[in-house]
Amino acid sequence: MATLHCPSCGAPDDGELVHCRFCKAALSKEIADTAIPCPHCRVANRWGKQRCVACRSWIIVSCVFCGGLSPHNQPACLSCREPFAGAAQRKRDREIAAQQQQAAFPQHGGFVDNMGAAFVGAAAGYVVADAFSHHHHHDYGHHPGWDTSSDTYVDNYTEGPPVAEDFGGGGDFGGDDFGGGDFGGGD
Repeated sequence: MATLHCPSCGAPDDGELVHCRFCKAALSKEIADTAIPCPHCRVANRWGKQRCVACRSWIIVSCVFCGGLSPHNQPACLSCREPFAGAAQRKRDREIAAQQQQAAFPQHGGFVDNMGAAFVGAAAGYVVADAFSHHHHHDYGHHPGWDTSSDTYVDNYTEGPPVAEDFGGGGDFGGDDFGGGDFGGGD
């Protein structure tokens, strides 16, 4: 892979900054157009970074619905497309509505209901077992935090990014631990 150089002064790109550290020119139009401003110090950061290159504040937020990571300046989660504005209230409203529906239609628990549930469960079990017996393998993608050797999720951070609850920007997400890397998966 070719190393990017500053179009203005020719200095090599270190892969971290949006602007040349020497002449302050944008390293490329694409890098500048997709830059994420730090909510704390306003330094422009490259797309894919989790922490500000200058002050190490979080520049991403976690979706309250799916837990996906998105740059703080996006209007909606990049994973589930749920808008960040009002997200916490919408999630509470949905949880309350689900509880109310469950209360309105309680499980009867009678003998016939239990027999019907057992029959449906057995039929579903047969279908699932039959599907697995044909050994079809589907690759639904790979999350970089998933450890396939132990079937566990590996959390490399002691403290996660802030949750996107009506985030309006300008907050301080700084911390003492230092992160980095990308939020979109990949290396």
